Amino acid sequence: QMTEWEFLNEVVHAADCGILLDVNNIYVSSRNHEFDPMEYVNSIPADRVAQIHIAGHSQFERYTLDTHDHPVLDPVWALYARAIERCGPTATLLEWDDNIPTFDEVHAEALKANRFLQPVSVEEAVA
Repeated sequence: QMTEWEFLNEVVHAADCGILLDVNNIYVSSRNHEFDPMEYVNSIPADRVAQIHIAGHSQFERYTLDTHDHPVLDPVWALYARAIERCGPTATLLEWDDNIPTFDEVHAEALKANRFLQPVSVEEAVA
């Protein structure tokens, strides 16, 4: 028995490969499987993260689903901020696959992600 992040660490070490870190997926899984998502982000080998994905998700009565159809929520931004803190500025993909809003709305969300890549506090980036 091992956690998902322990398994990921083993695979990355054995395969000598990089990681696409999907922080929205980490958050969604943490809600559905009751673990601390920050522990996951804190436990991955930061030097192996080649790209980070952020997205929105949907909350249903009994589960959370990684739907990529909403803006990124604050808990996911917090995980993203921590990942950037650990990994440094990293290529980031904003995933928005359904219920796509106007270009200006998506662009604003992408620009918000860019603020996390600058040397500012988390509070300033979220604002």
